[in-house]
This record gives sequence, structure tokens and C-alpha cells, in this order.
Amino acid sequence: MANDQGGRFPNWDILYRQNVKILPWYSEKLDADLENEIKQRKITKGRFLDLGTGPGTQAIQLANMGFVVTGTDLSENAIQKARKLDGTINFMVDDILDSKLEKNSFDYILDRGCFHVLPNDIWNQYCKKICEILDENGLFFLKCFSIKEKMLTYGPYRFSEQDLRNIFGKDFVIENIIDSVYQGTLPFFPKSLFAVMSKKK
Repeated sequence: MANDQGGRFPNWDILYRQNVKILPWYSEKLDADLENEIKQRKITKGRFLDLGTGPGTQAIQLANMGFVVTGTDLSENAIQKARKLDGTINFMVDDILDSKLEKNSFDYILDRGCFHVLPNDIWNQYCKKICEILDENGLFFLKCFSIKEKMLTYGPYRFSEQDLRNIFGKDFVIENIIDSVYQGTLPFFPKSLFAVMSKKK
């Protein structure tokens, strides 16, 4: 099972009242692992969901690459700030566990910080919802904290590669999982896992 260290999370709407550029996960650049996958797979177009968009930076970078992007977040404050940065992206308040997003509405989904703050009793619900909104031939990109991260004593839940296979293996073909890091504003980059998955046919 995933490491239970962490799990003490703030009120996201209160959190996003502050300057987003000081948040630990803030990064203006597109996530390096996602960028690498897009280049390697020669992905040039499609409908992209940035799940838990927060500051909106990942959604904006994806839109700049030519994707049709939707960015969702629980926090109204996060979405309002993201809309001010880019009015062309469909930024919307949405809870993935009770999502208003339509079935098969995305070719690609990025989760760079949503899943690893969810308690284990709703992981199955989360998986089913991702499957539902991801198109039949779509790809799901997941970045989450790794159990190899030892420097932080707070923050998201930690996972091993086997944890991800156990959690997602029923609904997804796991194409790849690599050790990586979280780019952000901390003085070091926390250890993470980056996974690429497709829906089981």
C-alpha cells in the first residue's frame, strides 16, 4: 500500500488566495516528463485535460503547443486566477469525483498533483472517472509523489511503482512508469513517479 505519510492538506480555495508563484508545485514550464512523452510520441493535436490545474501554467503551455485545453480545479480562486492569465482556455471549477465533464471528451489527461492528495477509499472512484472521460484511444499522464521522497515529512501521499500498478491496473494498460522529480519552488525537487497509461479495451 502507499505510504500514509502526508495527507494533512489545506483548504485549497484559501490556499489559492495567495500569490500562486510561491506555491511549492508552481512551475511556469511544461512538466519535463510530459514534454518528453509528447515529443517522443509525436503528439501534435488533440483535446487535453489539465486535472487540478491550480496556477494554470501547465494548461497554458499545452495550449501554446496547439492543444485544445480544459483546466479544472476544485478551487474557485485558482480558476479565477487562471482565467486572468489566459482567457482562451476553458478553465472551470470541477470535482473529478463528481465531474461535470462528458464521457470520452479528452484524448489526453494530465494529473500533476490531484491523485496523490486523495485518500485510498476513493481511488477506485477516481480511476473509474478518469476512464469515463478519457477517449477510447486516449492517454493518461500521472505524476505523483514517490515513496523514495524522504526529505519532506508532510504533503502528498507517497506511492511505489507497484502501488500504481495495483491501483490502476484493473482499468488501464500501464505503458510506462519512471522515477522522476517534481519541478517547483522548493530548494530541492521532491522525488516522484511519472506514469503513462491507456484504457483497457
